[in-house]
Amino acid sequence: MLKGSLRTALLSLAMITALPSCSSIPILGAQIENPVTAARTLDQQAYAVLDTYAVLVEEATKIVADPNVPITIKRGLGAVEKVATPAAQVVESALAAYMRARADFEAASGQSQTTLARAADALSIAGQRLSQAIAAASPAIAELQTLVHGAH
Repeated sequence: MLKGSLRTALLSLAMITALPSCSSIPILGAQIENPVTAARTLDQQAYAVLDTYAVLVEEATKIVADPNVPITIKRGLGAVEKVATPAAQVVESALAAYMRARADFEAASGQSQTTLARAADALSIAGQRLSQAIAAASPAIAELQTLVHGAH
C-alpha cells in the first residue's frame, strides 16, 4: 500500500482527470497535465476517462471497506457508483465500436470510393457516439471524484 505524499500525489492525478476544466495540477513539484484535456484523439480521451473511473472506483472501494467511514458517505459513494458504472460501460462499448470503425476505415483506404465513403460515415457516427458517451459519463465520474476526495 502507498504511504503519505506518493499516495496523495497519485490520487490527485486521478482526480484531475475527472475534471475536464482542470488542465494541470502541481504534484510533487511537477506540473502534471490532465490526461483527459491533454488527449489529442477521441480514443485517447476515452481511455483517460475509463482509467480515471477505474482509479476512482478502486479508491471508493477502499473507502467503503473502512469501518471508520460514516455510513452516509458509503451510501453516497454507492449511489454515485450505480450511475457512474453504467456510464463508463457505455463509454467502453462506444470506444470498442469506434476502434472497429477506425480499423475498417483504415482497411478501406485502398478500396473504391463507395466503400471508403461508407467506412468514413461509419467512423463519423462511431466518433459522435463515443463523444456523446464521454460527455454523458463525465458528470457521474466527476461526482464520484468529489465524493472520493471529500471522504479523505
